[in-house]
Amino acid sequence: MIQEYRLKDGTKRYLIKCYMGLDSLTGKRITTTRRGFRTQKEASLAEARLKLEYEEKTFNAKNSKYTFQQIYELFLVEHKNTVKPGTYATTRRYAKLHILPKIANKRIDSFTVLDCQKLVNQWAEYFNSAKYPKGITQQVFDYAIKMNIITDNPMRKVKLPKRKETINEVNKFYNTDELKHFFDCVKDYGNMKYLAFFRLLAFTGMRKGEALALNWSDIDFNKKQVHITKGVVLDENEIPIISTTKTKKSVRTVSLDDESLAILRKWKLEQAKELMSIGINSLNKHQLLFTYDANKLYRPSYSNCWLEQIIKKYNLKKITMHGFRHSHCSLLFEMGTPIQVVQDRLGHTNIKTTMDIYTHVTEKQRDDIAENFAKHIGF
Repeated sequence: MIQEYRLKDGTKRYLIKCYMGLDSLTGKRITTTRRGFRTQKEASLAEARLKLEYEEKTFNAKNSKYTFQQIYELFLVEHKNTVKPGTYATTRRYAKLHILPKIANKRIDSFTVLDCQKLVNQWAEYFNSAKYPKGITQQVFDYAIKMNIITDNPMRKVKLPKRKETINEVNKFYNTDELKHFFDCVKDYGNMKYLAFFRLLAFTGMRKGEALALNWSDIDFNKKQVHITKGVVLDENEIPIISTTKTKKSVRTVSLDDESLAILRKWKLEQAKELMSIGINSLNKHQLLFTYDANKLYRPSYSNCWLEQIIKKYNLKKITMHGFRHSHCSLLFEMGTPIQVVQDRLGHTNIKTTMDIYTHVTEKQRDDIAENFAKHIGF
């Protein structure tokens, strides 16, 4: 409100009275008065500036009380609508297990670069690489900036610690002899489902989630191909669902060898008999290759148990499920397959992923050069 008044000498002046709201502690009205303005326009500008300054001060005071978890929960609402269900579910799992337990109640405006660096260092010790939890936390800070809650993202100024090289980094896959022995053991184990599943992983390089999402219509027995167009992921409720592939590059068609096709035919027949025994007709194009109970979809992690069973019973070298993909890639390189062909077959979006494995193979070949050369020369 602007009012006109007079000085003792009769000079005209203007004053402003601004109502700012209620005091959060006392509940009383907050009113600010300023006087001495020579013109009404000058008073009007001062009034606008005063209100803006107060709103900014109040807004900042209010925002400074936000915790990381409060901002994270707001971020999740937007995040859910911009990423795939599997990515959203993974974000929530990482946050619940590894991020929120450490910083949930810390005020969002109180983080320093040093705080964030210490946090990332801790994650690096646990995960061997802190890239994923750092990325999630960084996105939450970015969201807070977008909402004008903070003005800077300290996590963006943090350096990722160098990834620790594990002793058996190069040996987390099977060579030709080890792979042959593994499949001899699987055949001896006597489970056709396991044999078909591991054969697909080892002889196509597909991911376990991609294999578990396959329908029989994705297998072209005539053209000897498998069409990889989807994958199994967990939704926000930890329930397995069919989703898109990991990346656009992961949508691909991969050739199959005759032995793999023969194994798949045997498994298809055995599966049909198993499902028929419980009243389920599997002769439809949407029938999945791998299911359990009443034709239910497997969780991706469930297949890890199959591998553990085989390794434990036959005392085999331990590798992860992803090791079969690594094995396939490595053996392709040993055959002399061009890098671009390997990248396309495995659906690697980033050529660096392919090159990392290529480096392992070529280093091994480099170490064997001297001995192989001597054998070739013969003296």
